[in-house]
Amino acid sequence: MEWLPFMLNPNMSEEGEDLGEHLMKKYGPSIATKLHDPNFPLTVAGRKVGIEFKNDRLIVNTKRAHALMEHLKEKNGNETANKFMVDLYKTYFEQRGNINDKNLLANLVGKYGVDAEEAALAMAEHNLIGIAKQDRQIKSQYRVNGVPFFMIHPNDGGRPIGFSGAQPSDIIAEQLEAAADS
Repeated sequence: MEWLPFMLNPNMSEEGEDLGEHLMKKYGPSIATKLHDPNFPLTVAGRKVGIEFKNDRLIVNTKRAHALMEHLKEKNGNETANKFMVDLYKTYFEQRGNINDKNLLANLVGKYGVDAEEAALAMAEHNLIGIAKQDRQIKSQYRVNGVPFFMIHPNDGGRPIGFSGAQPSDIIAEQLEAAADS
């Protein structure tokens, strides 16, 4: 399974934007109250799978993280890229790390055999442009409108099945069964 966990936002500043402010602009003032409610559905869902979301974090552009994930996929395969993605999730959602920061990313990817120079090359501007283009194509092709986004590639090389957003386990199970049957 391949994860496309973050949406690229080409308009996001390098420094990022406060999560509460970002959500308030997007969904209105009522979100501010919900965001800090311990019974907010997203918070509860995260807790069920061992994620303690920290909501006092920044929304940041993730194109560099995407570029490193793609680099790891090419170099070491999906399994390694998925492990890196878990590290990115923990760093971002639980530790409030800026996963747009080149040094932080180089340190994270280092444990997967990528040195600082190789990481810098993977995050070079020409790669970021390619990642953004690929992201737009995938969003369009699979009508992606939420994160995380999952793509399941059948072993027989058939057409991938994709679904977006945090889905209940029964929906994920249906998608896995559909991929197995294709």
